[in-house]
Order: sequence, then structure tokens, then C-alpha cells
Amino acid sequence: MKQRLILGLMILLAVGVMGCGGPEERKAKYRMRAQEYIQQGNFPKARVALRNVLKIDPKDAEPYFLYAQVEEKERNWRNALAGYQQVVELDPDHDRALVKLGKFFLEARAFDEATETADRILAKVPNHVSAQAIKISVLALSGRVAQASEQAELLVAEAPGDVDAVLLLASLHAIRQRTDLAVPLLRRALDAHPANLELLDALATTLMKQGDTAEAEAVLRQMVAMEPTVLNHRLRLATFHDRLQQYDKAEAVLQEAVRHDPDDDHRRLALIEYIAKRRGMEQAEAALLQARGDLPHSTKVRFALGSLYEATQRMDRAREIYRAIQDDYRKQPEGLDAQVKLAALDWSSGKQDEAERELGEVLRENPRSAEALVLRGKIALQRGDGKEAVQDFRSVLKDQPDLPEGHLLLARAYLAAGEASLARESLDKAAVLQPGSLDTQVLLAALDASSGRTREAHQRIDKLLAKDPSNVALLGLKFQLETQEQDWVRSQDTLHRLRVAGADSTATDLSEGHVALARKDWDGAEAAYTRAFEKRPLASEPLAALMRLAVRRGQVLQAQAKLEAVLARHPDHRYAEGLLGEILLMRGDSAGAIAHFEAAAQRNPQWVAPWGNLARLHYAFQRTVQGDAVLEKALLAAPENEQLRLLLATSLGAQRRFDEAIEHYELVLRSNPKSVLAANNLAATLLDQKGDSKSVERALALSKPFESQQPNPYLLDTLGWAHHKLGHESEAVRVLKQAAALAQDHPVINYHLGAAYSRAGRRPDAVEHLKKAIGSGTPFDGLEEAKALLAEVAG
Repeated sequence: MKQRLILGLMILLAVGVMGCGGPEERKAKYRMRAQEYIQQGNFPKARVALRNVLKIDPKDAEPYFLYAQVEEKERNWRNALAGYQQVVELDPDHDRALVKLGKFFLEARAFDEATETADRILAKVPNHVSAQAIKISVLALSGRVAQASEQAELLVAEAPGDVDAVLLLASLHAIRQRTDLAVPLLRRALDAHPANLELLDALATTLMKQGDTAEAEAVLRQMVAMEPTVLNHRLRLATFHDRLQQYDKAEAVLQEAVRHDPDDDHRRLALIEYIAKRRGMEQAEAALLQARGDLPHSTKVRFALGSLYEATQRMDRAREIYRAIQDDYRKQPEGLDAQVKLAALDWSSGKQDEAERELGEVLRENPRSAEALVLRGKIALQRGDGKEAVQDFRSVLKDQPDLPEGHLLLARAYLAAGEASLARESLDKAAVLQPGSLDTQVLLAALDASSGRTREAHQRIDKLLAKDPSNVALLGLKFQLETQEQDWVRSQDTLHRLRVAGADSTATDLSEGHVALARKDWDGAEAAYTRAFEKRPLASEPLAALMRLAVRRGQVLQAQAKLEAVLARHPDHRYAEGLLGEILLMRGDSAGAIAHFEAAAQRNPQWVAPWGNLARLHYAFQRTVQGDAVLEKALLAAPENEQLRLLLATSLGAQRRFDEAIEHYELVLRSNPKSVLAANNLAATLLDQKGDSKSVERALALSKPFESQQPNPYLLDTLGWAHHKLGHESEAVRVLKQAAALAQDHPVINYHLGAAYSRAGRRPDAVEHLKKAIGSGTPFDGLEEAKALLAEVAG
């Protein structure tokens, strides 16, 4: 009996092993399933099957390649790039993954990396067509289109059936406006590869450029039919209809996408986003409420509803949504994300302390919360504190190194911190991770332009405009670049394209006026500004532009008459009173100017210019109490205004109300840590009016950054004086010598340098500079101290 039992167990074990198969057999089974799911467009199940393959053999490169392809199909660029990189780590000679990486580098215009990747393939396979295509693409994107076209023709002649070679040559034909050559080339390739989606996509794009919308639509619908579960194909078709102003057809495409998978919240949200764009927020809200009812467990839908309420300024409703999510998912990721949303609402409504408290709670619960760190970094950016923002965004990228938005935000933070080279590195990474990101490419183009690389900026913008010729933001950047170069012919053409693209007509009129003004075409500028004013007579900029032009032409009386006429027609105009006050001030009519500034401040208290002008007038006539009262009232209406607060602090300091002045300087620095004027004035006040060790240490900390900025004698004087007060005599002398070299006759700087020399034991130098300070004939704070020190040093 025992022997029979053992024999039975052995048979069962044998059957079990035979039934399950070995590891290689199970790998093959799962991989086959994954490929079937990919063909069916069932990407979630494909991922599961691929994970099963990797559980059996985590060092198998092929499933990573398939996984990356899945992510690419769903336009998850970050995951796709990471997948292809993983393949190459496991199999350095995997040419298909290397080709994919090379294409990512091309999209990001990382030409060195693309070339290096192609050369890596060609070192193993000298005639590799896709690698050659990458190198030819680098030529084309570097501006050598004719040379690239010649090489692409040869490549297609050698490999007429290769998809990458055909795509390259077709794109070059399209760049050179030869769609008549590109279309038949693509059709021949499709005869050999009828199911190739890249070829179909290129054909649809080329047909659209050719104006053959019927054929383009047919190709796009063919792509949808081939992969009905891929949302991106339907989005592409919807965008096609939208650009043709076939809005009902576009929405119908998205409705069909939802019917195909009604439980997919991504599809729902794509449809709702389109409804919001074309039918308005009211219908979008109704669709979101319906989606919330149909998908009660989708937090994405609930967050989208909260965002809609934010966009329509119904902040209380948004708070209700986020609080409900927070309550339902307390201390879970969704709940913490909702708390971050609430913090953002508090910040935007001026409840800064509450916002930072909520962010602190989130970060205590999850110190690596990307959403909280991103918001805290954005807040730092708003304050102008690039260094703090850099720290937060770098923390996010430690956990999510392939997050495109993280690299884009980090680039902005680096720019705020004055680190242009590091900003470019971050932008390059963002572009690799998300090649289609318009924000990244526009910022790169702006960085190119600001650093004098105008050729590269033009190339980048023109490439983007080739894909999206009606993009107003890109056309605006192109216009700015052309006006900076004083290329008036091209700028006029770009301005025309802006109008056709639907840019704000008032803004384009103003831009046309600015160009005419730069060319000293006074009549052209006036005509353009007048058109802008007639379209928006109550706006500030058109009227202000007309006034600036009149003053520049010496037509001050005409400007006054114009403003009086505007006020006669629009007695409640929010800007005309203040502008009229400025004109009267130019004419020497201070009393009339004050009356109009007071009226402007009462009518539009958020406009700070009249408040500032009014306060300065009072100060000019020694009416300090009235000037301070004006600024205190102004700061109730605009508490974050740096200019007004600094003006008040300066007045308080002149009245020797130093504690109050210090408080206002600190408030400015809390909102804008990069305010050099506030930092310098605060440091000087602490040094000269406080003088205790804590105050002097604070002054040194405030003034240390001054040496790394463009040399300024007064900033350097503050830094040097702080070193002197702390007994750092070698540093004090070094810095104050720089200040004196820039302002040789300034009495205060000479006094400070003389004092530093005295303490350093350099008596002749001290006497020289102290005499220079006293002999200037200009009274200054510290004059008596300078005289006493000179008497002591001279002996």
C-alpha cells in the first residue's frame, strides 16, 4: 500500500510538471499571449503577460522591448524611453531598441546623442538602414536639407522597401514642399507594408499638407479600424475634424471612443475636455456629473470636476469636491493629492500660512509626495526663490527621474536662479522624455534666442510651426525674435499669420504699432494703436500706447485733449484718469495731477501707478504724513506690491522710524527673496541703525549675494561695511576697494574704506580716503564719525 501511494504521488508530480512545462515553455506562452494582446489592442492584458515573462526571466531583453512598444502606442513617452533604455542595458547590441532611442534623441534635437547611438549600431552592422536614416536626419535638422535629401535618395535606392528610409525621404520631400513626390513614395511603401502605422500616419499628414482632406480622413479612419482600442488614433481623427471646423464630427469620434469602452475614464475625460472647448463649461459640467454617476469610483473624474469648478471661479464647489475626496481617501495617495489641491486654493486666495500648513501636513505624512513638492516648488518660483524651487523639483526627480514636467519645472527654477546652462540641461532631458511638449520646445527656443543662438531658435520654431502652422504661441515667439533682429519684412509676414491664426486682434494691432514705433513710422504706429483702442476703448494698454506715442512726438496738449474726450464718453474709465494725471504732471500742473491721481486710485484701487504717483507728489512737497497715508491705503488694496512697500519703507527710514521700515523690508523679502533693493536697504538699516551682532550677521547674509551680481558700488559698499562691522578686515578692504573703484568720489564709500583701512593698520590709506570723504562737501550720515576717526588716525 505504501509503495503504491509513493508511486501515485510520483505519477501526479510527473503529470504536473508535464502540464506546466519548463520555464522556457512558459516564457514563450506568455510572450505569445502578450503579442496577441498587443495585436488586439488590449494593452492592460499585454502588460500582465509581459510581467509574467519577466517574473520567469527578469534579464530577458525582448519583453522589455515589447513593453516599451506598448507604452509608446499609448503615448506614455517616459515609460517607453525607460523601457528601451532597459533593453539596451540588458542587451547592448539590441539594434531595434537603439534605433528607438536614436529617434527619441532626434525628437529632442539631441544631435550628438542621436549620432552616437547610430554610430554604435553601424559599428556592428555597417549598412544598417535605420541607423543611416538617423544620421541623415541629423543633417536635415541641422539645416542641411539639400545634402540630407541627396543621401536619403541614395538610401531609398539601396533599400527601397525599408520603412525608415521611406519615411525619411518622404519627410524631406514634405519639408521642401514636394508633397507630389512624398505621397506616391509612401503609397508604394504601403503596398509592401499595408499594416504599417508609421507609414499610414505619415501619409495622412502629407495628404493634409496637400489639402486632400478626404483621402487624409480615409487614412486616419483606416488606422482606427486597424487598432480600434488605441485611443490616440481616435484623438488624431477628432483633431483632424476639429481643424476643419467639423466640430460635430470631432465630437462624434470621441463619443464613439467612449461607447467602445465606457468604463475607461481617460476616454470620458477626453470627450469632456472637447465639450468644454467647443460647447462650453456648462455642458462640460453636465457631462462630468454624468461621468461621476457612471464611474463613482473614478477619482480622475472627481478631480476633473474640481478643476472645472476652479476654471469657472467656483472655488467653494471645488473645495467641496476636494474635501470629499480627502475624507473618502484619508491618508491615502488620493486623499493627500486632494489636500494639495486645497493648499493650492488657499495659496491663490492669499491664505499663505494655511496653504503652507496643509503642505507641511502632506509632507509629514509622505515626505516624497510629488504633488506637494511640486506645489511647494511652484510657490517658491512665484516668490522668485529659484534655489528653493530647485531643491523641491530635484527631490521630485529623484523618485521620478523620467518625469517631463519635473525637468521642465526644474529648468524654470534654474532660470530663476540664474543658472542658464543647467536650465538647458533640464530642458534637453524634458524634450527627450516628451518630444511633443510644446512648452519645452518654446522655452528652449526662448533660451536659444536669449543666449544669442538666433539661428537655432529660428530652426526650432520653424520645425514646430511646420507641424502646427496656426499655433499662436509659436507665431508670437517668432514675431518677438524677428522684431529683436529688426527684420521688419518677416515680422510683418508673421504678424499677418498671427491674425489669420486667430490671435487676439487688439494684441496684434498693438504689436503692429510697436513695430511701427521702432521704425519711427509715427503715422503707422498711431493708426495701429487707434485700431486697438477702438476695439477695446476701456482697456489700459491701447490708450497708454497712444499717450506714449503722443508724448514722444511732442503732442502733449493733444494727448490731454484725447484723454479728456475719453473721460467725457466714459466717465468711469478705469485708466484715463491716471493717464491724464501723468500728462498734467508733465505740463507742471501738480494740483490738477493730484486730483486725477486721487480719482484714479478711488476708481481702480488695484492699479498701483496712481498711488505711487500721488505719494511721490506729496513727498516732493514735503507732505510726508499724506504720502505715507496714501501708501498705507494703497497697500490695503495691493498688499503684495513691492514698489509701493519699498517706497513706504524708504519714507519711514528717512523719518528714523527704523523698526517699521525694517518690518516692511522683511515683508518684501518674504514675497520676493530676490529683491535686491529690499535686501540692500534692509542690510544698510540693520548695520547703521541697529548694530547688534544678530543684526550685523543678518546684514552680511543679505548682502553676500551682491558680489556675484553685476558690479554695483552701493551694493558692494553694504557688503564691505558688514564685513567691517564683524571684524573681517581683509574682506572689508577687498570689497570696499572694488566699490571705491566704481564710485571714486562717493563720500560714504570713501568713509567706509578709510575706516576699514584704519582697523587693518594701513594708516596712510585710511587718511587718504577719510580726507576724501570729508572734503567732498556733501553731508552724509557718519560725517562726524569720519572726522573723529581722521583726527585719531592722523594723530
